Amino acid sequence: MPSVPNSGSAAPPPPPVWDARPPETAVRYAGFWIRVIAAIIDSIALWILWQIVGLFFPAPPSPPTDPDLEALVAYMDALMTPAAIAAYAVLVWAYFALQESSSAQATLGKRLMGIGVSTEQGARLSLGAATVRSWPMYLPTVALLVGTWLSTLVVLLAVIACVAVAFSARKQGLHDRMAGAVVTWRR
Repeated sequence: MPSVPNSGSAAPPPPPVWDARPPETAVRYAGFWIRVIAAIIDSIALWILWQIVGLFFPAPPSPPTDPDLEALVAYMDALMTPAAIAAYAVLVWAYFALQESSSAQATLGKRLMGIGVSTEQGARLSLGAATVRSWPMYLPTVALLVGTWLSTLVVLLAVIACVAVAFSARKQGLHDRMAGAVVTWRR
């Protein structure tokens, strides 16, 4: 006959350990507001680059001294020549697509904020995927070559694509999903 251990002499098992922290390997997606701050930094960097590129274009006309609406519209049209619009679109595309497909996998603003862009599997984006991902940045300017109405429509679509970040579990905008990309914390 087998012996039954004395239930009074055995020590109770230790209590379970409940650790609510995510494991170290968990992916931390970068949210909407940190991406907005990175975009502001990128806008400042682009402004500086555009000031340098602008030195190679003819000097803009002087602003009107009597700013009525027609004079103001004519002045704005003189500032936005097709060559300047195309050059700015190429600059914006190059800034975003080349940096995000590089080994840094992030623009200057994203690097300063400690976030980066990768494929959903964690690999580096190809130049094509980075181009698709950055369309909200450069496509409104390209659309301006066709007309203000089209540029306005593209800006609206770009805003919707970017605001979608705030409502996605993986913090992906529509442009991220189109490119198969995620933006994650690097720190």
